[in-house]
Amino acid sequence: MKKNLLFSIFLLLSGLVSYSQILTNPNYILKSHETLDVMKITKSSDGISLQMLIKNARDEGGSFCVNKNTTLIAGGLHYKLQSFENIPECPEVHEFEFIGDNLIFHLHFPPIPSGINIIEISENCNDNCFYFKGLIIDQKMNDELNSAFEYYESGMLLEGLAEYKDLLIKYEEKEPALEALSYFYIVKILEEIGNDQESFKWFESFLEKDIPDSEWVIEKLSK
Repeated sequence: MKKNLLFSIFLLLSGLVSYSQILTNPNYILKSHETLDVMKITKSSDGISLQMLIKNARDEGGSFCVNKNTTLIAGGLHYKLQSFENIPECPEVHEFEFIGDNLIFHLHFPPIPSGINIIEISENCNDNCFYFKGLIIDQKMNDELNSAFEYYESGMLLEGLAEYKDLLIKYEEKEPALEALSYFYIVKILEEIGNDQESFKWFESFLEKDIPDSEWVIEKLSK
């Protein structure tokens, strides 16, 4: 019995020291490059790693690199890129061979505090810098967003509207990125079903909230 107890304590302590969580195809709010995607995020006690894919969209002359000043922003703190794999450091570049050619690479950052659900990635450079804003690194949040968007994408607009309203209630004044995203789809869906008066009310409500980094909502709804 004593041996089993000690073994259980050892397992518990081991779990506190080392862990690993993998999230595939995470959602995001905004990104800089249309053909750049985050395929997988791995969180562990050693750090956070991103597996990324960039697809060449040019007929000729396409290239890509990563700046060593790339940072991860979480909870208002900046974490510098520690290492990277399968991609050159700028100004050296990877030359694509043809349109549609893919490059998969990895970025590695230090550990971030637990409880953070949304991060940003920002390449700090002078030209054609990439970024991801509102990158969701929590599995439950991703599942919720996938469910709401699947309703919208499949044309089940009333079901999607209900889910985005639920998301707004759940994350209002807790996660600004999800709050802004929920407002965006609520206004958009109400427009699409022809309820312009209600759509305008929700848009006015959004403007009154003054949610940080949510200018993109106005920009996209104005198109």
